[in-house]
Amino acid sequence: MSAHTTHTARRGDLCQTTQATPEAVGALTESTRRWLADTVRIDAERHADIALATYEALSNCADHAYRDHATRGTMTLRVSHDGGEGVVRICVTDEGRWIDPAVLATSRGRGMILMRALADDFTVDGRDDGTTVCLHFHRCPALRLTDAEATA
Repeated sequence: MSAHTTHTARRGDLCQTTQATPEAVGALTESTRRWLADTVRIDAERHADIALATYEALSNCADHAYRDHATRGTMTLRVSHDGGEGVVRICVTDEGRWIDPAVLATSRGRGMILMRALADDFTVDGRDDGTTVCLHFHRCPALRLTDAEATA
């Protein structure tokens, strides 16, 4: 298993950087599942949709980001929740080279379609020096009220 670096962006956010490997995909997806269970009040189907979309974003990174590199680089997972808007935001970032899916001649290529179908908002910022995939999921109320919400 590769080593993980955990960053704290904001209190309650999940931010982890690790080597972009298939093993790390599973570990980061599991971290996301635990974070969701501890942070938002959603049903099992919504939880599964968010976890699957996250898995796809991480898998795409592990499979494609460093395809033209001699060694694997890193990927960073950032998960946050805006309690006021009820939005879970998930971003997966790498420092590899963007490859347009249309250029890849494979029988695969359903990950982006799946992420687009599962997320309420889906963006890809692909460049020569890295790619960021962001997934937004609406209708995800906080599990617990914040102090500000409790006094409102």
